[in-house]
Order: sequence, then structure tokens, then C-alpha cells
Amino acid sequence: MSQEIVRCPYCVLDSEFRPMFRKSKKLFECVSCGHVATADGPHLKCSCPRCHQMNSVANRITRERPTLTQAANP
Repeated sequence: MSQEIVRCPYCVLDSEFRPMFRKSKKLFECVSCGHVATADGPHLKCSCPRCHQMNSVANRITRERPTLTQAANP
């Protein structure tokens, strides 16, 4: 049986994204930044500082350039 490795999209260890530690049966957490993810849903909305910053930037871009989001979602 292969071991499942979930990696943090924000942190790098050596030349790879940092492996996340299993917090529960399905939940993984990065010990470096606190990012939380599941193996089934790597794009889970988490409340770590980096996800919060990314969401803030995305919301600002959406407000400043509404034509871009309208063009992407016809």
C-alpha cells in the first residue's frame, strides 16, 4: 500500500513542496504555515494567513477588474 503524501502549495523544503502532516484521517496540516488541506479536496478553503492573503488579492482583483471575471464566466 502506497503512503499518501499531501504537500503544502506555499512552503518549500529542499527542492520540493513541503509534505504536510496528517492531522486526522482526512485532514493534513503544514507545520510551517498552518495551511490545512484534504487529499480529496486540495483546494479546501482554509483560514491560514497565506490563504487569507490569496483570497484578499483575488477579491480585490475581482472588484477592480469586473470585466475579467465576466469574460471568464460567459
